[in-house]
Amino acid sequence: MQCGAKARTGKPCAAPAIGGTNRCVMHSGRAATLGSKGGRRRTVYCPEALKEFAPPRNAAELRDLLAQSIVEIRNGNLDPKLANSISYLGTGFLRALEVSDLESRLAALETQTENGNGKSETQS
Repeated sequence: MQCGAKARTGKPCAAPAIGGTNRCVMHSGRAATLGSKGGRRRTVYCPEALKEFAPPRNAAELRDLLAQSIVEIRNGNLDPKLANSISYLGTGFLRALEVSDLESRLAALETQTENGNGKSETQS
């Protein structure tokens, strides 16, 4: 059965009617109720209740932050979208740590080579 209401254009609504009525979800008045339920679901999260963390300086501290975020999601204190952002940023942080470590190791090798400590025995 099709909705009996008219669309804003003046043409009949093409949406299917719901549960024994001659109206669709949008024209039955349930759309506002469904929208407010979605809003209430998102208002549960309280940033003030989250545990304070200093910015992570290494992988271990990032691991602790991610573990705490998992706990806060399960307790309903942290919005999953925010946790997803933390996880995404954490991936970038780990990549930056890796590159930084490689840069420092390369600099140490270059210094060692410039000082002549990196020569092999055949180059004597």
